[in-house]
Amino acid sequence: MKSYGKIVLKLCMLALFLYFTPFFEGFTSMLGKTNTLSNFVYHQQPLSNDVSLKKQLNVLSYNTETEDKNVKTTSNELMIVPYTNQEVKVEEVVENKSEEKTNTTKKNGKKIYIYNTHQSEEYQGDKTVMDAAAVLAEQLISYGYEVIIETNDFTKYCNEQGLTYNDLYMVSNKFLNDALVKYGGFDLIIDLHRDSVPREYTYVTIDGVSYAKTMMVIGGAAKYAQSSTQISKTITDNVNQIKNGIMKSVFTREGAYYNQYVCEGIVLMECGSENNTFEEVTNSIQVVAKGIHKMMEG
Repeated sequence: MKSYGKIVLKLCMLALFLYFTPFFEGFTSMLGKTNTLSNFVYHQQPLSNDVSLKKQLNVLSYNTETEDKNVKTTSNELMIVPYTNQEVKVEEVVENKSEEKTNTTKKNGKKIYIYNTHQSEEYQGDKTVMDAAAVLAEQLISYGYEVIIETNDFTKYCNEQGLTYNDLYMVSNKFLNDALVKYGGFDLIIDLHRDSVPREYTYVTIDGVSYAKTMMVIGGAAKYAQSSTQISKTITDNVNQIKNGIMKSVFTREGAYYNQYVCEGIVLMECGSENNTFEEVTNSIQVVAKGIHKMMEG
């Protein structure tokens, strides 16, 4: 009888554990839907004219003319409107017509997660790094990747938990780990930032087109710094082979971590600064996406 009681007790503890973890939510979602992948698909939701998304979240901007895009986000609510090429005119980086991307791009089975530890970092024209993440996501999706954008509001979470701006890496670490559990891991994870430097150090003009300078940053003290360094150097070389001068040299900050201790395949990228136009940022991201794709398919 004692053994029977222990078994019952263990089963009860297991049930409680599953109930209070993401496994219960995922299991009930599977029972309620015939296609579980539909839970993650982005769907445009209507906004009333008197609602300012930027005021509500204090970190985002949006384009009222944006069309529906198949961009997956970590939130069930509309947090960021994915980029559309109706917004700015940018140079096509595809040089060979046979390489042109179509809306029927074949999925390659690889997953990429993009988040912004400092979501409120802005460019000229009221655009933020979260808008830049949406541009990068759309570009990578066109190459066949499944891309998840982190859209939970880090500033709001800080306020709710009594944390400050200096605690944002703790916050992004929490949501990064949540995403790893929810989506079962990723082939590449990108923390997208922008730099803060004078205008003369933020752009390069190539063939008459202005690009925002971009740099990969390594946390030298992180457990997987070697993995991050290898990926960062490969992306840097690939991008500069396409448009030489966009990427600065990979920078390693000794004593820093940047979440690069969580797992392999995490990189930090700084694209432009507050002195760059969003068009310059978009120009660079198009080339960066092509460099990432070259690395991922290699």
